[in-house]
Amino acid sequence: MTSVLYYSGMSLQQWERDVLNRQRNIVFPDTNLNEGRFYRNIASGKAIFTLGQRLCLLTIVVFVLVVTSFGLAQMIGYVLSERDSRFILTELWSCVYLLAILLFWIFLAVKGLLPPVPMRKHRRGYRQSTHPYSRKRHD
Repeated sequence: MTSVLYYSGMSLQQWERDVLNRQRNIVFPDTNLNEGRFYRNIASGKAIFTLGQRLCLLTIVVFVLVVTSFGLAQMIGYVLSERDSRFILTELWSCVYLLAILLFWIFLAVKGLLPPVPMRKHRRGYRQSTHPYSRKRHD
């Protein structure tokens, strides 16, 4: 007997259609939807990664951080050494853009590689009185 695990709010046909739609990457909107879903799952902090997936994510993050840091340093150096102020707004905009990319990937790395600590559940048992030795004796 084969069993299929799917979301209980969907019928089996809706679930199968959803799976097929998520796997196709043939047109531009589908690619964007899948990429957005990828980043959203990482940023939510709820995704559970295996060790290999964590290493690959770390490799991507380190690569982007190194390349973006060099680009940002180059742009800051160019802005500081610029004598002509004609293109200063363009260079400043490039610095802000690179900084946004850098901060985005740092955020993704923190959310994806460092899972949130689960909240400790407080067990609710019998109420304890304020004075533990003040119980009434039943004689």
